[in-house]
Amino acid sequence: MSLRPELSDLLPTEIYEHIISFLYHPFTLKSCSLTCKAWLRPSWKALFELCTIRIHRKNIDAFLEFVELDARILTFIRLIQHLHVEQGGSKRLPVSESQWGLQEMGDYEIFQFDDFLHRFVGLTAIRTLKLGWVRCDTTELTSAALRSNFARVVALDLDSMILSSPEHFFDILGALPLLSSLSLSGVLFNGGRLYDGLDNWEELDARRTELKSTPPPPPNLRELHVNVTEDVTEFLFSWITYHDISLPMRSIACGLFSESSNAALSKFLAHSGSALEDIMIRDAHDSTNLDLSPCINIHTLEIGCIHLQSSNGDQRERSSEIFITDVLQTVTSPKVEYIKIILAISDYEDVDDQIYAFDWNGLMTILRRSQFKDVDLVEILVSGYETAVERVISEYLLDLNNAEQRPALRAQFHVTKWARS
Repeated sequence: MSLRPELSDLLPTEIYEHIISFLYHPFTLKSCSLTCKAWLRPSWKALFELCTIRIHRKNIDAFLEFVELDARILTFIRLIQHLHVEQGGSKRLPVSESQWGLQEMGDYEIFQFDDFLHRFVGLTAIRTLKLGWVRCDTTELTSAALRSNFARVVALDLDSMILSSPEHFFDILGALPLLSSLSLSGVLFNGGRLYDGLDNWEELDARRTELKSTPPPPPNLRELHVNVTEDVTEFLFSWITYHDISLPMRSIACGLFSESSNAALSKFLAHSGSALEDIMIRDAHDSTNLDLSPCINIHTLEIGCIHLQSSNGDQRERSSEIFITDVLQTVTSPKVEYIKIILAISDYEDVDDQIYAFDWNGLMTILRRSQFKDVDLVEILVSGYETAVERVISEYLLDLNNAEQRPALRAQFHVTKWARS
């Protein structure tokens, strides 16, 4: 006597996948995966499209057990799309200890990418990869493992990376031929000792990598987000510009540090900035030599954090107060729709003086220019004193809108609390 097939066996898998694709809550998707066999894989697939799997020293052994099991039976390994591998470090993950004060089995103070990354096989769906705590003792074995196991990765995030040389960095990039998004945070070359107090400029120049010896950047690079030091920022943009490749860039994030590093950034923008839609300026120190005029397709612009100067300081500088004005004066794109400004206000008695000293009049005057006619929202994020900032903005808006020779400002200002992440 044959068993009657269940309804779930009669419907094509594609129908379940289509229905489940409308769910975006991880808990709901986990529940769906327990409903029946037919829902298991579609639910897993949708779940791993949303979630990032984080591997670190406390769970790497268990994860590798699943990797080995996946070679024999179907597991979730081949469905993972977003992976974060954290090598370790005492300040990034605490070392657990047993009751006898000894490190427990399966818990590494740190683990070496060279020793483990080649065992990450079968992750055929991986698209985004984050590597944390990469150190200069990592060798070409890591690059080889990336080339073998992660060749389909399109987005790479390197966090807290100290490498022996720029060549080490290029080896890692070269292992990922499909790379279109690159995020760098806390990246240092030459073991983090590029400038280590050298007074001999000839010796310092000898340490620098000659651009003619570097490989070209990834040809499909669309996003470049860097949170690095001034020297690394200047090197990265000089490297990209040197190779004279027009990249399909859509988004960049970087810091403005000095006249020299800003000049390197502006040369890059003159070459590859025409298609940029989103620009984020993170470290706002110096706007000298910055030129956003080649970026004729900007839609969103984020600037900050800008530290307003207090009169209680040793020297009051006006550079931070007019920083926004200086940057916006170089914008020519007629497509800007959204501007975000992040202000850090010093916690002194002269808070009102700091807020009023900011060039609100210059900001609002520039926003009346024709290229900003489509700006709907200017979001002001402040480290505190939101009510005081709102009051000052209202006063300037009232004064400017009452001036008959000035057109009314279309953009709406929205002030919210900001906290450093």
